[in-house]
Amino acid sequence: MAIFVVNRTLPGITPDALVSAGVRAKTCCAEMTQEGESVRWIRSFFMPETSQTHCYFEGVSKDAVEEANTRARIPFTDIAEVVEMTPEAV
Repeated sequence: MAIFVVNRTLPGITPDALVSAGVRAKTCCAEMTQEGESVRWIRSFFMPETSQTHCYFEGVSKDAVEEANTRARIPFTDIAEVVEMTPEAV
């Protein structure tokens, strides 16, 4: 499966709202996987200074990742496939 980054700008979001969004993302991914369209939320990074969030998902397609975020009612600006690089891999 491919890995995708979901970029968001969430001005004014509270810590509780971030946790709630994470719960919704996790739940929607699990539901979609049970329905046969595999998608998994890996992790997110929130930058309070800019109100931006980068969320990483593993999925069968960009469309599946978009569907999971739409179902979770979490706004996003764009979704792009990424290539993962780690210190151990280079």
